[in-house]
Amino acid sequence: MKKYIILSVFPLLLSCKKEKEVAVPTEVTVQKKNNVTVVEPEYKPDKSTIFGVYQLTDKDIAICIPVQFGDQDDPLSKKYENFLVKDSIPWIYGRDMKDYKYYDTISVGPLYYNKRFEDTFKKEMKDSYFVYGTKSFQECTIKRVVFQSTECGNDYIAYILNVDKNIVGNPLIASEKEIPLKYENNYSEINKSIKKSAAKESTENNYGFGNYNPIVYGNYKNLYFTYYDDFKWHDKKSGSNCQFPERAVFELDDKEKVKLLWSSEMDLLGLPCL
Repeated sequence: MKKYIILSVFPLLLSCKKEKEVAVPTEVTVQKKNNVTVVEPEYKPDKSTIFGVYQLTDKDIAICIPVQFGDQDDPLSKKYENFLVKDSIPWIYGRDMKDYKYYDTISVGPLYYNKRFEDTFKKEMKDSYFVYGTKSFQECTIKRVVFQSTECGNDYIAYILNVDKNIVGNPLIASEKEIPLKYENNYSEINKSIKKSAAKESTENNYGFGNYNPIVYGNYKNLYFTYYDDFKWHDKKSGSNCQFPERAVFELDDKEKVKLLWSSEMDLLGLPCL
């Protein structure tokens, strides 16, 4: 009798084993893969967290923030003006340099370094930024703060970064937040639309050599990131024809209407003196 019981149970065990082997969760896995939705991160340009980045010398790449003299709504410019007066900047008042040093005199405009200035204005910025160039991006830190001050008043504060051009290419912008920027090569038609729309308002066309030609280097959805720069002007001997290098973000709507959302520009000519 025991023999028959064992024989009767054995087929059931085989049946259970086969069911377990068949019940491989292949379909479930495939179903999960098919249901995966890639959510693209949201991004909106914030004028207070994005800055123009420029090559100032052969070795120095910096976030450059132009000073807007007399602009009471610009806290950083106001603080800069107050510092100049309080510290009695030597060359403005015809005095000796004191503890101010020339950081660079070979580039387009002289750059100055002062420890009090660096300590004061480094507090106004983050320690690190995402720096985007013509090829890619990397996270960089601020290693020195210098400034340009001229008789024309085209002053700017320069936050020098540890950028690797082998990674980013020619430097363009810095952002506190990472930008989901796509680098593509099919921007020729969009370039034409942006140039046609922005050319009349271009400082380069109105006061410079008239060579304004914004180049799209990346986009996020319908936001297009551009630059106008020959990347040679930091060298006085280069023969650069770029007087107002620029970085900008434009928005294109469904009807291809162009809207400027943000821009950064350097004044290499000295407009206040004209």
